[in-house]
Amino acid sequence: MMKFSKYIVLTILVFVSVTCKKEKSIIPEKEMVTILTKIYLTDGIISVPSKSSLYRIDTIGYYEPILEKYGYTAEQFDSSIIFYSKKTEVLDRIYDNVIMQLTIQKDKLLQAKDTLNHETETLVNSSANLWPLKTSWNMAIDYSNNPSLGFDIPTPSLGIYTISFDAQIFPDDEAIDARHYIFFYYNNNTPTGVRENPKTFVYKKDGKKHHFTYQFVLKNKQVTHLKGWLYDTGNGNSSFKRSAKFENIMVTYTPTKEKIKETPLPLNKGKLKPLKKLKKVDER
Repeated sequence: MMKFSKYIVLTILVFVSVTCKKEKSIIPEKEMVTILTKIYLTDGIISVPSKSSLYRIDTIGYYEPILEKYGYTAEQFDSSIIFYSKKTEVLDRIYDNVIMQLTIQKDKLLQAKDTLNHETETLVNSSANLWPLKTSWNMAIDYSNNPSLGFDIPTPSLGIYTISFDAQIFPDDEAIDARHYIFFYYNNNTPTGVRENPKTFVYKKDGKKHHFTYQFVLKNKQVTHLKGWLYDTGNGNSSFKRSAKFENIMVTYTPTKEKIKETPLPLNKGKLKPLKKLKKVDER
């Protein structure tokens, strides 16, 4: 009788030990939600996945760092998928929580995109005209303030800078080869600095109003200013008759819009060690 009792106790202990070992190999429900959410985000999924996809993941070739982060192996993840697929109520709860987490992430992305678009629109609207001087000049009267109608406009951001103006040079103007000369500029410790993408044109002294528009696309972060002269001349001295007008001078800035990715990719797939494929669970 005593031997029989010992046998029963031993059997119970073995059963409990196996059961405890099995339970330890199963990833807890809460952490399964976190891990699955990370996996879907890593896989670029921000839309709502189907419920069956929670336990029919065909490959986890680049998910090992996620599992390692939470202290689990591929085998434990595989066993947990199979375990929860047989518990419908728990699986539904996991599914609902994963969907909730994905929805939160999607809402955050949309909010960030709306904020960036709003800031871009504000920037465009607030920089309607970057021209720092008055917008109309009669050189016969105003030349003493700025003989060559020079300008120097900071360019703090990459993007498109557009300058436009009307020029009217009369036949009695005594300027030699009156022209405009506009360019991007940055200082390289030389007398003239670096002048990029120069735009120049020698005016006709026909008394007619001519409109000019130039777009400068700034890609070089070294550039600090948009500079130039709208009434640059070849005269050796300043005592000559000026008969020229400049009106409607405007400089605008348009930022280069960058497309926002709809889904984050928190892991670099190219550097991750491959894992074995998970077995598909028979949905019976």
